[in-house]
Amino acid sequence: MFKRLSILFTLILALSTFFSSFAFAENNVKPNLVSLGDSITYGWNLEKETDPTNSQQSLKAFPYLIGNGNYVVSKNISGGGWTSGDLLLEINKPENLEAIKNADVITLDIGSNDFLQHPAFQALRADPTTPIDPQAFSIVIQQISVNLFNNLGSIMGTIKAQNTDAPIIVYNIYNPFSDTLAALYPVGEQFLPSVNQGFQGFSIQFNSLLADAYSAFKGQQSALIFPAGDVHPNEAGQQVLAGISTDLLAAQVPAEITVDLTPSITATAEEAVTITVSTNAKKALAMQWLVGDLTLEDFAIAGTDITDNKFQVTENGTYTVYVRDSFGANSVASITIDNIKEAEAEPTPIPVINPPPTTGNPVTPIPINTSPTTPTTTGNILPNTATPMYNYFAIGLGLILSGLVAMKTQQYRRRENN
Repeated sequence: MFKRLSILFTLILALSTFFSSFAFAENNVKPNLVSLGDSITYGWNLEKETDPTNSQQSLKAFPYLIGNGNYVVSKNISGGGWTSGDLLLEINKPENLEAIKNADVITLDIGSNDFLQHPAFQALRADPTTPIDPQAFSIVIQQISVNLFNNLGSIMGTIKAQNTDAPIIVYNIYNPFSDTLAALYPVGEQFLPSVNQGFQGFSIQFNSLLADAYSAFKGQQSALIFPAGDVHPNEAGQQVLAGISTDLLAAQVPAEITVDLTPSITATAEEAVTITVSTNAKKALAMQWLVGDLTLEDFAIAGTDITDNKFQVTENGTYTVYVRDSFGANSVASITIDNIKEAEAEPTPIPVINPPPTTGNPVTPIPINTSPTTPTTTGNILPNTATPMYNYFAIGLGLILSGLVAMKTQQYRRRENN
């Protein structure tokens, strides 16, 4: 039992060490993404076979597909039927503000429900043959648009107040009506181009990246949207939405992240040398160092954080620096320090023994007879080579005899008992 428990404990310890290192690697290497949106971002109906009530967000939704797995979705702030007003309320919750603050990339896809939930659109969806008054319809679109972009401005202001560094990807609105629905598809094409012009100006105003979902879906609704009047993207549609962001982020990454290391002094140094790190990354989200000539994989397990692009070393050797930006690009560079002078060991001082001070009458030393003398001895003494070997021999012999007696006695008693 003890042996089995030992083996089990060893296996648990090994597995926990492996998985803790793996989790750290994930957090260290991959930038985190926060997604804001409605049912599209939520992944509505993507799991309808196993989750018909859409009780859980789907990992097939586009935020989880961005960058082909090179990003970690730390927070998906979205919900079914959410309008821009709903999202504005949600992102102001403390836990969501904290997620936005720590985000490396933010996506924003909202606005479809501002239109679809309006009574005029609900009437059209219920009965596509409902006649449309062009003038009245235009006024409705204008009212919805004004409210939408007011809310979007507040949402963006909230984001910027928490995080000024993360790139923000803003999706415009695709035509949610399949091109096979002849009565509704033209309605979307009538007002969405002007609305999406507003998204273009909005992205420029807030220095964000515009994800053109409208163009990507135009004429492809039957392939990218669920059938039977559903307005949500299917798996192929979600992959298209993710691909737009992937391409936008890839375009922001420099051809190569450069990392340059400069020592504070190249002459012989009596003290620590400060190494300064410079890079062409727009924002270095991770900057760490380790001892040795290392690779990217080494920093997936460990690394010492660098503050203010500088760190100090006190010993000669090779040091490697790792840099990662918000787009997932990373690089390493090494530097060898060999100019730190090692401190010389100080010799151990020889103690000086001073004679005690003399007080009173001086003492006359007793003369020492240095002539050879023959020592006088009485009785017999052991020579210098004598040892207690014979004593040990006698004790050992006694023990052997005692053992033989005990053995014979035990054998005799066994015969008597038989």
